[in-house]
Amino acid sequence: MASFLLFAAFTAAAEIRVVDDLQRTVSLPAPAQRVVSLAPSITETLFAIGAGEQVVGVTDYCNYPPEARHKQRVGGIINPSIETIVSLKPDLILLSMEGNVRTDFEKLTALGVSVFVTNPRTLEGIYSSILRVGQLVGRADSAGRLVHFLRVRADVIRQKAQHATRRSVLLFVSLQPIIVAGTGTFLAELISQAGGENAAAGASSHYPSYSREAVLKDDPDVLIFLSSIGGSNDELARLYPEWSKLKAFRRGAVYHVNADVVSRPGPRAVDALDTLFTILHAHDTPKTDP
Repeated sequence: MASFLLFAAFTAAAEIRVVDDLQRTVSLPAPAQRVVSLAPSITETLFAIGAGEQVVGVTDYCNYPPEARHKQRVGGIINPSIETIVSLKPDLILLSMEGNVRTDFEKLTALGVSVFVTNPRTLEGIYSSILRVGQLVGRADSAGRLVHFLRVRADVIRQKAQHATRRSVLLFVSLQPIIVAGTGTFLAELISQAGGENAAAGASSHYPSYSREAVLKDDPDVLIFLSSIGGSNDELARLYPEWSKLKAFRRGAVYHVNADVVSRPGPRAVDALDTLFTILHAHDTPKTDP
């Protein structure tokens, strides 16, 4: 009887219980050993905390770190192959509310496999996601160390941004149609913490459609384009010739950034913050001591 009670106590202590961003309690009897990741940011998190060997499946878009490219592909973010996922016999499936769709979530939860949903829209949300994923895969210590490192780096950048000139900025996520990063998004948080003023902050949606005239009216100090949408400066001049009048064009403050780094709410988020800080303050006049 004593042995049974001891076993029961050990089992209860070993159980992992984590609340995801849908406020669902996800329970595992032990750390997951066969994990399917359905978002590039999640895949990057798993490898960053040392759980790469536990990953058995990733999406077609999971391209970082390079080791992730050797994992079994399970399809796209919005159309993963349920059959392929089942064949991998996962004990945990991780997905994102930002990219994955409701119908896929319902199909995956119906499989009887533990499903954890993450939806970070701030740096703090990213840190929380990393810590919870770390718990689920038995890498809580390394997840904690990573989050500490990221916090320290982000704090240094924020402190520099507080003493820098704030610049108005539009960050484009699409060119045809024109769509920019609005409020309540991970990208909007990065802009703010890097010392920028989001010119689209007054928009009514997270990723509002913008007219070419609205861009002229805002006339931001800096224009930033994700690399995934193309649009070299020459192409922009052909598509929207009137934009040559914008102060950003006149000042040479038009930038194209790596979408994989800047738009993924994962462990490279502080790299993105550093990139945006450098861009926003590239034209600041250095302060000299009296």
